[in-house]
Amino acid sequence: MAPWNPQTDATLPSSAAAEPQVTIPLGAPTSPKRSNARAWAVGGLALVIALAAGAVIGAFAAEDVDPAAIANTSTSPAPSSATPTTAAPTTAAPTSAAPSPTKTTPAPKPKPPSYKTLSERQWKLIAKNPDAYIGKTYVVYGVVTQFDAATGVDTFRADVAHRRMADKYDYETNTLLTGLAADLDNLVEDDIFRANVTVLSSFSYGTQIGGETTVPLLQVDSIKVL
Repeated sequence: MAPWNPQTDATLPSSAAAEPQVTIPLGAPTSPKRSNARAWAVGGLALVIALAAGAVIGAFAAEDVDPAAIANTSTSPAPSSATPTTAAPTTAAPTSAAPSPTKTTPAPKPKPPSYKTLSERQWKLIAKNPDAYIGKTYVVYGVVTQFDAATGVDTFRADVAHRRMADKYDYETNTLLTGLAADLDNLVEDDIFRANVTVLSSFSYGTQIGGETTVPLLQVDSIKVL
């Protein structure tokens, strides 16, 4: 920049139109026009120097700026205010304590059936209508009349009475008895026995002469040869 010449610069402050009042002390003869011109020259020179100094400082300041810093400043993204996500609380399933084992009382064993002894009349009623006494348990006596291949190993035919008779011909009621083969394994025809029985029903079967007969059917729960 060229140095400023107050004599060649036509730009003056707007306040130059009004001349200030100058008080001249007595005894100091000065020229008013020369003093005014000097004051304006000094003021303009000071203004130009101040402007030039400001321009120089601005230029140096511009040169000292780091382009990388400018780039970083202009390109750095604005911080995003991300809303923090809160994980949904998980509710764990409540763990139930294992139930304490309860003491189980075993079911009582069924009482063994009691077998009722019979009178002559009671036995005749059973023999007359066995279906009316199904499930009833009694003690009977008898003599084996048929126990062969025709009857099988678990069923036999006998004449039965309510008690033990003096003679085997005194057992009058034709009866069919069935049981476990193992319990009947030692039983043969003409054996006299005592048996604990359960009434099953009436039973009909064909005879050898072509007829049919209906008899009481008894289940042998236990038997003893007499």
